[in-house]
Amino acid sequence: MRAQLGLWLSLAWVCPAATLLRSPYVQNVAGDRATIVWVTREPVAASIQYSPDGRQWRSAAAASTPFVARHTGETRYQHQVELAGLSPGTVYHYRILADGFVQRDGLRFRTAAPGPFTFLVLGDSGAGSVAQAELARRMSAEGDASLVLHVGDISQDDGSLDCLEAHYFAVYAPLMSRVPIYPALGNHDYGPDLAAPYLFVHRLPSSRVPAADAGRYYSFDWGEAHFVSLDTNLLVHAEIAERMLGWLDRDLGSTSRFWKIVFFHHPPFPSGHHREDAISASVRKSVLPVLDRHGVHVVFSGHEHNYQRSRPLRNGVPVAPERGTVFFITGGGGADLHPVGSRPELAFGAKVHHYLRVEVGAWRMRVTAVTAEGGILDRVELAPEPELAPGGPVNSGSFTPQLAPGSLISVFGINLASGHLRAAGFPLPAELDGVVVTWNDQPLPLLFVSPRQINAQLPYGIEGEGTVRVRTPNGSAEATTKLERAAPAILHVELGDALVPAVIRYSTGELVHSLSPALPGETLIIYAVGLGPVAAAVSAGQAAAGPVPVRHRTEVQLGPLLLTPSFAGLAPGFSGLYQIRIEVPRALRPGAYVLRVLTAGVASEAVTVPIGQEALAAEWDAEGP
Repeated sequence: MRAQLGLWLSLAWVCPAATLLRSPYVQNVAGDRATIVWVTREPVAASIQYSPDGRQWRSAAAASTPFVARHTGETRYQHQVELAGLSPGTVYHYRILADGFVQRDGLRFRTAAPGPFTFLVLGDSGAGSVAQAELARRMSAEGDASLVLHVGDISQDDGSLDCLEAHYFAVYAPLMSRVPIYPALGNHDYGPDLAAPYLFVHRLPSSRVPAADAGRYYSFDWGEAHFVSLDTNLLVHAEIAERMLGWLDRDLGSTSRFWKIVFFHHPPFPSGHHREDAISASVRKSVLPVLDRHGVHVVFSGHEHNYQRSRPLRNGVPVAPERGTVFFITGGGGADLHPVGSRPELAFGAKVHHYLRVEVGAWRMRVTAVTAEGGILDRVELAPEPELAPGGPVNSGSFTPQLAPGSLISVFGINLASGHLRAAGFPLPAELDGVVVTWNDQPLPLLFVSPRQINAQLPYGIEGEGTVRVRTPNGSAEATTKLERAAPAILHVELGDALVPAVIRYSTGELVHSLSPALPGETLIIYAVGLGPVAAAVSAGQAAAGPVPVRHRTEVQLGPLLLTPSFAGLAPGFSGLYQIRIEVPRALRPGAYVLRVLTAGVASEAVTVPIGQEALAAEWDAEGP
């Protein structure tokens, strides 16, 4: 009897207290968070237990939302748990509970992490076909996939919740329990309810999207890739389209990731069934200029039920293989197929059910089209070459083209490095992340490399014109620049959300700013670059062992006064960084003063320095003689 009672208690623990109607699925996964969603028929106290090792478990309660099923009229309950404080690149085991009883166990997902990763792409899948089921089975077997992009029409019917349950959640449940799907809205997903069911079942990144458009377009990062999902159905509404395109421009302009990947439903270059589609024409007219401006590498779309790959394009015109955007149509996810047509932008196409496997590396991306039978339909590798911004290298202090021997320079562009890496110490390296920068073939010391910016130092003993060349594993780009005798520029540093001149109190090392003005009689240190050659043998990339004076005559203009510094030269312990030491005249009245550094007769750009009232003088004035 005791054994039977123990068995009964064991069974009671795993016996579900409610009917599970939609299996748990992960959403909005990042390095430190994830969302788990599921649906039950009965109202329950829903919760989740999760663990990185399957032994030590933590619990989190779910928020529950009732909704009415259209075909039965019965009330159901969608449960959602937001997990936070997770560790990057970690497999988490999880199980869902109803009223304290385990309802589903043996589940897992992996958080995002730096480094290479693989993702899958499909579209136009929601038909409930044999082909859709077979593709879903093969995708679920891709054990190394980190995430899935869906380019729209997850329901080929009316976009209703019932259709999503049958042709989306039921089909991809094994995959969705461990891998997040990031969708884009297709035309069939709108249905009569303006995509309300789609928005209800997904938990997508907010990405600073206007509240009125939440869930319809968004962006997120994974590794060194930045993903953007757009709702191209909105292009028929001028006001909303303008709002989305403005957001897109700001979003792409703010990302610092190497890879830029955009996905949406309506393809800009359809060749067959939708060749004359008005929304596709709107994509070409309004979306593509933004993508070109920001150097987007790849675009995934659907709508045409087949596979198509474009030539590399810029401004809609074919360009060299590593210089443009490649557009993929991946609309063979399960719906009836469309024939492939022809157009000049098309490189390859096939009328076949398929999905894409995309392997993202540090410098290269491989896209493989996989058929429902498991065959390789197409494969292409992207290796984007570096491109420099117009104007070439600039002064790291002023961001102007004025450069001098020994200057710290900044090179802006796209595809300059695969990640963000700073020099670990001195001497500065000549290579970071596989990136080399040269002046007339002479390697330059590197301080920092990233996809959009490189900071380096010019040698002290050079002059005249020269070619700055950036070389990466994918190719090279170059610009010609001319040196001046001196190119002084005052550095700026962050203070809260603002940038202020790097003017420091000599006595305390504190930054001078509007709430902490310099005082008459104080000694200030101004940090600058571009003051030119120095009076000692110093190699670029080496930290100055002590204060090394500059060769050129250097002065400081402070308001109407021209001051002679007590020292102007290299800052000890730094490379390419100069310091100028001045004393604020005691007779200077309080106010905001323009400050410039003049070297070899060349003036820096002006900055404003606040001067306060000397403490003793203020007390004397207040108390009287």
